[in-house]
Formats: sequence, structure tokens, C-alpha cells
Amino acid sequence: MSTITVFSAQTQDAAAIAALLKGVGWFKAHERATDEQALQAVAALIAAPHSSLLLVAEHASQGLCGYCAVHWLPSAVLLGWEAYVSELFVADSARGLGAGTLLLNAATQAARERSCQRIWLVNNRERPSYQRGFYQQQGWTEQAEMARFVLPLNN
Repeated sequence: MSTITVFSAQTQDAAAIAALLKGVGWFKAHERATDEQALQAVAALIAAPHSSLLLVAEHASQGLCGYCAVHWLPSAVLLGWEAYVSELFVADSARGLGAGTLLLNAATQAARERSCQRIWLVNNRERPSYQRGFYQQQGWTEQAEMARFVLPLNN
């Protein structure tokens, strides 16, 4: 893992993050998006540090190889804040090198520093990360008693 560095994304990282998301090939929005639209979407998140944190993993020889988006959410039920990891992706070429673990650890540490009560994420059961038990290996537990409901607002 020593050849990978994790740090807060800067505006100049937006193009590489957008390319990583496009390269994942899992999101129809990125298939339709122009490079400029993808760049603007990522840059907007980077510019909002009060509500979100974008982390990137950089490999010594591969360059930017991973990315994680964390959002800060107030919770009246928890009497404080919680952190939500909305996106965590590692380039296929960097899988198994520790980038995902380092990104998740950095997100967890940032949530602790903000005194969040908990940190959570959603992982599609079809994703390789779910199938190989990545999050369980990191000490996370699946909350089986909950259901995720989605109401698409765009066609």
C-alpha cells in the first residue's frame, strides 16, 4: 500500500475523477455525459467542502486510481451528524493494491474528526466489492433489516 497516497481532491483532479467514473462503465449518466458535463459535476462537489469531501487515491506509477465521495448529513435521531459514503471506486488496474482500503479509512477518519455518530454506505450486491466481501473485511456490517427505496426524479 505504500505506493498509494490518499488526499482531498482538488479542482485539478476533476478531469481524472470524471475519467475514472467513465472508465468504470457502470453509470449510464457518464456514458451519455460529455467530458465537460462530467468535469463540471465533479468540480461542483470539490467546491462544496462544507457538505462533502472528495478523496482520491494516487498510485506512484498509475496516477489517480481511486476516488471516494463522503457527505455530511445532520441527524436529529442521532443528535448529531452522520457521514454517507456515496461513491467509492477503484480503477480495475489498481484493484488489490489497497486503494479502496486507504480511501475507506480516510473517509472514516474524516467522519471521526467531524464527530459524526456513524458512517454508512450502500453497496450493490452485484458489484464485485460486495461479492468478495470487501466492506465486511474492513469491519463494516450489512444492515439486513433495512430496505433502500428510490424514487427517480429524472427520466
